[in-house]
Amino acid sequence: MFCTQCGREFGETDNFCAGCGAPRSSANSPPLQETDPSVDWRASTDSRLIMNHPEVRARVEKVTGANPQGMTAERFYELARPVMMITGAGPAPPLKLLKDVALPLYAKFGVKSHTELSQGFRNGFGETLAAVLCSLASRSQPVENIADATDGCVITSKMASSIWSWEGTMIVTLETRPEGTLVKGAITVPGQTSDWGKAKRVLQDLIDDVGKYRDTPAGS
Repeated sequence: MFCTQCGREFGETDNFCAGCGAPRSSANSPPLQETDPSVDWRASTDSRLIMNHPEVRARVEKVTGANPQGMTAERFYELARPVMMITGAGPAPPLKLLKDVALPLYAKFGVKSHTELSQGFRNGFGETLAAVLCSLASRSQPVENIADATDGCVITSKMASSIWSWEGTMIVTLETRPEGTLVKGAITVPGQTSDWGKAKRVLQDLIDDVGKYRDTPAGS
């Protein structure tokens, strides 16, 4: 099955397109209409207009998957279980028990890790949003939702699980300012008290990527 938004093929277990973040269910729906190419997306504050502009979509598609992700927590645990048995560490509990029982239980009691990071850029809203979308696509972090907000927008994405952390919710907020655009990132991982710095590294990658994928203003 192929995504009707960008043409990328879905993986067997993908619920969202790794290229543009469109939900798998939209594969049976008409594709989103591209923004008129003549529209100046850099000067716009309409997040959906910017996302669907052909120039922005071309930028996103060009960098999709450019930064491969490491081993997931699920894969690490799968490989570690037999090793634990061989070394005498005892049988490890099934992964399903940890994910479906232990983590939700800890989360119910308010156990979570939360990390925030922000950075201002001299670019306008449109240019900064395009750079954020490029960052997410390059690291296979799907855009699950994007909502307009006062003076900006809020993007909901995911931090993939790794050997350091379970999956986390990633919220990226863009706010227009007189001097440019403020990007604020926050990651929450329910059910665990520490992610060993994983979320901070992911947010720093986002900030670094925005600096890389934007068009740098003169004197910046």
